[in-house]
Amino acid sequence: MIANGNAKRTSPRHKSLPGFTLVELLVVITVIIVLAAVSFSLAGSSIRKARAVQCGAVLKGLGGAVLLYTQDHNSRFPRSFHSAGAHREPGWAASIAPYLGISEERIENDWKRVFNEQFRSPSDDSTDPNIYSYALNVHFELDPDGDDYKGSPATWHFLHQVSAPEATVMMAQTRPVSFGDHLMCHQWSGIKAAKNALSHDIHDGKANYLFADGHVELIKVEETIDPSRKLNRWNPSLAR
Repeated sequence: MIANGNAKRTSPRHKSLPGFTLVELLVVITVIIVLAAVSFSLAGSSIRKARAVQCGAVLKGLGGAVLLYTQDHNSRFPRSFHSAGAHREPGWAASIAPYLGISEERIENDWKRVFNEQFRSPSDDSTDPNIYSYALNVHFELDPDGDDYKGSPATWHFLHQVSAPEATVMMAQTRPVSFGDHLMCHQWSGIKAAKNALSHDIHDGKANYLFADGHVELIKVEETIDPSRKLNRWNPSLAR
């Protein structure tokens, strides 16, 4: 029996939820930041790898078109600006465009779009059809009467003249230069000269190289030219 009606009522105690200390909160935030950074890094790596694969696919397509062109032209390679004008022929890009399934109408009337769709590297932001992503090995059109090169007077204007097509670079990604559709690799003295002309590290220190048999390799520039190892996969007389 309650003697006093005004006796205090005891309130039930509510257990408080456990909270984070400042240190714990900072640890959680740090973990989230690290995980986000790793995710972004992995995403960036995947994008770079995808671009390298896409670039290789573009080069392989161009190589296939060049080989089809040689079949229809008695084994002769298409010309770059190095010699095309003198022979009243289009450069190699326009020459092989039909072998990429591009109609003459589109070549004549929609060349800029065609060029950026078919000849542009995924890593090249340029849209100028005079700025080439890829360039042809100039050895395939050198002439002993007007050019000084190792191996002269031998010429490699025709595919059947290239003794090791699987080891001879036909095309690679060049540094952006107006009308730079060919690589003057007969003048290269070594690795440094090659690096100055090529986008050699566009794919994590490597680049794609198209060989005269049509296959593509993602390799370092040192795997194409290195005088210390007597390696020169640009000169058809030295390629091995």
